[in-house]
Amino acid sequence: MTPVLLFGLPRSGTTWIGKVFDSHPDTLYRHEPDSGGVLDRSMPLFPELTRAAEYAPAALQYVSSLPQLRSLRVIGKLPVFRTRGQSRMETRLQQATLLGAKAAARWLPVRSVPEFGTLHAKALVWKSIESLGRLGVLARVLPASRAVHIVRHPCGYVSSVLGGEASGLMPGSVRASEDYGILELLLSTAGARRRKLDLEFFRRLQPVERLAWRWLLYNEKALDDLRDFPNARVAIYEQLCRDPAGEFRKLFEFAGLSWEPQTAAFVDASTHTEQSAYFSVFKDPERAAYGWRDKLPAADQDLVLGVVAGSEPGTLFGI
Repeated sequence: MTPVLLFGLPRSGTTWIGKVFDSHPDTLYRHEPDSGGVLDRSMPLFPELTRAAEYAPAALQYVSSLPQLRSLRVIGKLPVFRTRGQSRMETRLQQATLLGAKAAARWLPVRSVPEFGTLHAKALVWKSIESLGRLGVLARVLPASRAVHIVRHPCGYVSSVLGGEASGLMPGSVRASEDYGILELLLSTAGARRRKLDLEFFRRLQPVERLAWRWLLYNEKALDDLRDFPNARVAIYEQLCRDPAGEFRKLFEFAGLSWEPQTAAFVDASTHTEQSAYFSVFKDPERAAYGWRDKLPAADQDLVLGVVAGSEPGTLFGI
């Protein structure tokens, strides 16, 4: 199977994009299997590209284990799609099993969920919000992989993170803008070293500025590490929202996947049906992409834009 790496920051449309790939009958989808520090023992969050060969054995071993993962978090993201070789009854059984496991997980630990049907996947799709800083290394050490670097407008990212935190919906006990552990790790990136940044600099900033720096340094590292690498693409969330079918067709062609009726139907449904849940994949694309213009105060927008102005990630959005 061809590894397809869909990596981006949280609140960047990665779940929607991941489920579009999941809707293809020839994919095996794994939802954030690396979250929670699973890879930390074998690879740092921001590995040096020059040390890629050192991390290759661990990366290959980890990816080879993904088809066997059966945790509810990894394979339980709804909706369920029919895969090639799976009967309609098996698809319905898969959905019923996941719904039952989700209900049971409220009271009991659910360690493993079965998958029904014969597997005929052409692509192994790994969706991650944890390992964007690893994307360049992983792409270069995984034979025949396709790396998709997902990027959302910095104001959209900041607005969505702040909204989720204010509603108590973001995971973790530490606000992203106050996570100095991650900020300290980001100081090891070439962009931070070049600018001679330190933790005291970050501590003096306002929360929205620290979030903007997170966005900048993460995306800058990914762009740097994937530069001139032919098996990589940047997927801009706002472009996917403006022309979902057209832009996803391009991504599927890049990944070596055909355009299937099941995927076309899901893209149409997910962009013409509105669900208010924070993590929903059914949203009005225009509102999802540009709602930050009304939600994020103008003063905060100026602070974010001031941080990213003139940077390579910023130029993706004309900033």
